[in-house]
Amino acid sequence: MLTTLTKARLLGIDPTGEIPDEELTALLIVASTAIEEKCRRRFKLQEYNGQVNGMRGQYLYLPNYPVHYLSIYERPDHPFIDVETLDNGIFFRRCGWPGGERGLSVTYTAGYVLPEDATEDTPSTLPETLEYACVLMVKHLQREPGIASERVGDISVAYAAAEADMPMAVKALIAPHIRPEL
Repeated sequence: MLTTLTKARLLGIDPTGEIPDEELTALLIVASTAIEEKCRRRFKLQEYNGQVNGMRGQYLYLPNYPVHYLSIYERPDHPFIDVETLDNGIFFRRCGWPGGERGLSVTYTAGYVLPEDATEDTPSTLPETLEYACVLMVKHLQREPGIASERVGDISVAYAAAEADMPMAVKALIAPHIRPEL
């Protein structure tokens, strides 16, 4: 989750504790997942392993970042050492990457220490904009689905368009964290 139950309550989601922890946890998971899907990447600090096939050119694009550790092999005994780190999970190799059918073996550690995984020795490194976006997304999910606005005097209801899946404030907060299309 991109925030904790405690922080969500501090930021205005059910500060009185009327919503059971299980329900609020489910909302936080749904909101976190929606944000990760919109950003096309995972934020939790973890290790990723896999094959990269059919590459051409000088750039290698990894789906998750920031990258803290990277190991790339064409063969088990042949690591690449002439790799330059660029931004957003992009790596450059001046002489290019081999693009054969066999592909490259990639192991890397990427992401942030999430608030729920933070300790005194290892504090959260997740940007606060993402944490607050998660809180706003939960507030959005709690509202009546499909209603964009309502008025009590002379009763008026306006329905949101189907594509309004995420509030503009959430989109603005997560915009800098969206992985570029490759």
